[in-house]
Amino acid sequence: MNFPLSRSAALVAGALSACALTPSALAQDTAPTHQAAQSYDLPAAPLADTLSRISLHSGRTISANAELVAGRQAAPVRGALSAEAAARQALAGTGLELVVTPAGVLSVRLQPSAGAVTSLEPVMVTASSIIPPSEGTGSYTVPESNSATRMRLSLRETPQSVTVITRQQMEDQGIVTVAGALEQAPGVVVSRSNSEGYAFYSRGFQLQNFQFDGLPSLSSDGGNVRDNYSISSSVIYDRVEILKGATGLVNGAGYPSGVINLIRKRPTREFQGSVTAGAGSWDQYRGELDLGGSLAENGRIRGRMIAAVDDSASFIDYTKTREDVLYGIVEADITARTTATLGIEYQKNKNDASSNIHLPAFYSDGRQASFSRSTNPADKWTWRNHETTRYFADVTHTFDNDWQLKLAAGHRNYSSSELIAGMGGSFIDAKTHNISHSLGQASLFDTDSRENSVDVQASGMYSLLGRRHDLVFGYNAARTHSTSRRDDGLSDTIVKDAFNWNNNSFKPTVYKRLLDHDIEVSQKILYGATALHPTDRFALILGGRLTDYRWEQNSVFSSGFRGNYGTEVKSKFIPYAGVTFDVDAHHTVYASYTDVFKPQAFNFDASNRQLDPMTGKSVEVGAKGEYLDGRLNASVALFQLKQDNVAELDPSGAMTPTGGTAYIAVPGVTTKGIELEVSGELLPGWQLHAGYTYSRSRDRAGERVSTTQPEQLFKLATTYRLPGDWHRLTVGGNMHWQGGTYFSQSVNGANRRFTQDSYGVFGLMAAYDFNKDLRVTVNLNNVLDKTYYSGIGNYNSVYYGAPRNVLAQLRYKF
Repeated sequence: MNFPLSRSAALVAGALSACALTPSALAQDTAPTHQAAQSYDLPAAPLADTLSRISLHSGRTISANAELVAGRQAAPVRGALSAEAAARQALAGTGLELVVTPAGVLSVRLQPSAGAVTSLEPVMVTASSIIPPSEGTGSYTVPESNSATRMRLSLRETPQSVTVITRQQMEDQGIVTVAGALEQAPGVVVSRSNSEGYAFYSRGFQLQNFQFDGLPSLSSDGGNVRDNYSISSSVIYDRVEILKGATGLVNGAGYPSGVINLIRKRPTREFQGSVTAGAGSWDQYRGELDLGGSLAENGRIRGRMIAAVDDSASFIDYTKTREDVLYGIVEADITARTTATLGIEYQKNKNDASSNIHLPAFYSDGRQASFSRSTNPADKWTWRNHETTRYFADVTHTFDNDWQLKLAAGHRNYSSSELIAGMGGSFIDAKTHNISHSLGQASLFDTDSRENSVDVQASGMYSLLGRRHDLVFGYNAARTHSTSRRDDGLSDTIVKDAFNWNNNSFKPTVYKRLLDHDIEVSQKILYGATALHPTDRFALILGGRLTDYRWEQNSVFSSGFRGNYGTEVKSKFIPYAGVTFDVDAHHTVYASYTDVFKPQAFNFDASNRQLDPMTGKSVEVGAKGEYLDGRLNASVALFQLKQDNVAELDPSGAMTPTGGTAYIAVPGVTTKGIELEVSGELLPGWQLHAGYTYSRSRDRAGERVSTTQPEQLFKLATTYRLPGDWHRLTVGGNMHWQGGTYFSQSVNGANRRFTQDSYGVFGLMAAYDFNKDLRVTVNLNNVLDKTYYSGIGNYNSVYYGAPRNVLAQLRYKF
């Protein structure tokens, strides 16, 4: 049975020879050395997790048998301790004891009085690729992440900016959606596109890449319709990690913006359960059931099940939403060194009165329009429904030399169906206030996507020049196939009064086929990285990935016209380099470089040659601090991102041989900025997550671009548990402030600018613990009832942010 803390990948024989590392070299260990005491402050936790944290923190290997530690609870570990002393403190009261061999190896066994010592296969307890969950820690930070390099590193050791929204922050702040979590992530801009759609941005570019437990999800590059609508509820996630900047090691094609890694909740060995009931503004009612624990007496099989439902109306007229979520996961220790996981998640959303283009921004004379926040631009009979099922599995094996091999696979079925009609994206007549109605039609869209992905990864340590170093490499393959169909039916051509209509234009009964899309995307990646440690204070991370990428779209119109677009990139190498230096026991300075690419399927030059992929280079330097034994993390980063090979109209006016528009490749947008972030426990009982970002994006002419995104952004979320007799009460709040934004539109031949000045939105929360199992939490959002836009510019439309609202939730744990 694989000890649960040894789950990562190991080296297969063929890969060993490919990397010119012999098994003997990999198995070689350095002589034991006496290390100085280190500070620990670990709460009572499953013994497996505590031993793993001690191993990671001290750099010492601990040998134990999984059967011995299964189901046992570690005592708290606190103080300046050696690895031996920390392990002994953790083992207090467990019936186990620590033995140090003459070679210096730490080994765990039964105490003689606790029973006969049986001959069991020892398992090496090392820093696993499975990072302990944030759930149950009560913290707004995590000690480690592997989102940037695929190696398990502390946030301080990671030479890029990584933001984490923990389970505690989500529960305290009343966050129940992924978009809600990202709204509290420093440096991330969340822009509302329509009634169900969002666009996410970081450092001047759109965030389009997602991962699930570190397994990349291959986008069809089809926007919300084919991808984003399938990512909504956050109830099944332990935390949300955002790597900012180019993703040189962890993802394929995309912008130099980053990647969003959604980490699922895992089973526990001990039984745990909770029931949550909530009610909020606009008839919102929600419930959650969460059950987990051992499914076998010895804890070798563990499971978890989560079910949730959320039913609500909205501040927008006629809008209603119903969301159902089911999640199940089983984890099994097949052998002493092999663990397997199998899971499924299901989400179904039913939405009424859905918009696609939202509120129009201008009158026909160029004046900026203003609506009531409750105005719905859609007909009341419109709808958007989507359904997503994800299957996932992985198998992890640990070899005798501590190398680990992990095979992970995922499958996604996603379907979306919608009927869309309402105000068009034109101008409001300045005199009559009428506006076009969806070009005189209603549109039915049906989309189906199927995604398959697999990743095999090997990781471990090796010796070189008397030092120990980390190595990870692997192979990832993914394929996404998406089909969509559009049918149109005749409806009214005009909304007679944009400010006073009954949202009930003529509903078609007959629809005719207009368009079919068939999109197929595939990607194959070889990746690898090593963390070299030439000294105790200096680390050099080198790596890269080799990518094959193919994207093809076939379209068939009702007229019979067929369009085919495609692009293929072979053996594209993306480098990664990072360096860290520990200034002292609490501070590290770092620098990193990597890039990313995005193919340009629709852009050709005058010779009919497809332009090379657009590239994005990312450079970042900064400093990170880790305080209070890792309970508080802080960072400051200076970054620059630069695009190259960006398509621009050929200034000569040339056309392609087929009569299309010709483009040339030019240098693109350059984004420069600074980001400051702090997360964790400032004082006992005081949790804080705050960050300020200044991001300046300019094109090659020096003009501001990405104008719908603020150049300045400040976010804060905090809670404080009162001391003494008031210890049952926790109070807190959140704040979002951003600088001004705008977008431009040509109105009657004149360029008009829709502007939003800088604004701030504040929220408050309070929670009361009736006892250790029962808690009520109340979140009051937009306390000052600020009127603002949560999204501008989508098809030249605007979307109001929510008015003041409240959500109260009662949670019982058992």
